[in-house]
Amino acid sequence: MTTKRKPKWVYRLRRGLLFIPAIALTIYAWPHEPAKDGIDDAFAQTEETHDEGSYTIEARQPVQEDEAVRYAYDVVVHGQPDVEMLQSISQDVIDEVTARDTFQAALIRFYDHEAYVGTASPLGEAVFSPEGDWSLADQVDPGAYEDMTFGWQLKEKEWDTQLSDKEARVWHAWNRVYEAEQSDDPDLKAKVTRTISTKYDLNPETVQQIVLKQNVWAAL
Repeated sequence: MTTKRKPKWVYRLRRGLLFIPAIALTIYAWPHEPAKDGIDDAFAQTEETHDEGSYTIEARQPVQEDEAVRYAYDVVVHGQPDVEMLQSISQDVIDEVTARDTFQAALIRFYDHEAYVGTASPLGEAVFSPEGDWSLADQVDPGAYEDMTFGWQLKEKEWDTQLSDKEARVWHAWNRVYEAEQSDDPDLKAKVTRTISTKYDLNPETVQQIVLKQNVWAAL
């Protein structure tokens, strides 16, 4: 279910200091020649229309680490949220999940596309727990939400580098095959690229460029 953003005045009340994480670039090594410039016309940016700031909770998992009750929520945020909006959506998500779940800590992983769910969150994470610290969950009783606060590790994204919907789905297919065929083969990435290029009737350079683009998007 997609939840719409609350009225703007609600978010103004929540404004505070923004947590701007350090930006680190992941260099993605490829075993063959670099990708050609540009993406095929078939992958021109095409996005679904959603209300700015709406979100969908795609997955909910209990987290077993110790005796404390913890949950993780994978949330796809629509539009192009900045850090302030992600902070506000964090509160919206907690308002929603505490109506049905009772816990001592919660982790919210933010994504801009459902294809990335289950991987490192491109938009960052929010922890709701005592002092905003995941490890302090056992210091409160389950459901003692008044004793919890947020800890944020959110990313301010450069949205002109975001993958299109079609690119994200090609990457998802590539990653699924790659993860399923993990081996020490130095040419595995190239082999998976050829498999996906055949499946989607794309040239291998286009698939390679999509995978490179997603790695940069996830890292920055």
